[in-house]
Amino acid sequence: MRRVRHGDRLIKLVLPRDLRDRIVADARHTPTVEICGLLAGRGTRCTAAYPVRNISPEPATAFYMDPQEQIDAMGMMQASGEEMLGIYHSHPRTDAWPSARDIAGAAYPGVAYVIISLKSAAAIEVAAFDFANGDLTPMPLEIA
Repeated sequence: MRRVRHGDRLIKLVLPRDLRDRIVADARHTPTVEICGLLAGRGTRCTAAYPVRNISPEPATAFYMDPQEQIDAMGMMQASGEEMLGIYHSHPRTDAWPSARDIAGAAYPGVAYVIISLKSAAAIEVAAFDFANGDLTPMPLEIA
């Protein structure tokens, strides 16, 4: 059996194409503000996305999840027997690479941080990152 975690850290993320398409569509629906939410599943495979309202006072360049909606999403995951595998958000005008603000706000080691870039409408980029030791580093992302 291949290991899917290294200690408490996820070592890759499998994002089904239909789920990726759904979060990309959400980002395209509000292209001037960052969208955000949680990814849930089992092992390394995502089975659900839970959109959470962005309540940042600067939503064009930052996200801050509505705390009650985040708690509600986590409760739905628990009730469904899922675990939180990732946190996603969009970058309306920049690459799918963590900003200094993203790194400073990262608070959940062991899950993937997924960024959707709308910088190029013709080529939407989706990338995953691992949060460890105060930094976000690239993580393998499989779209299946």
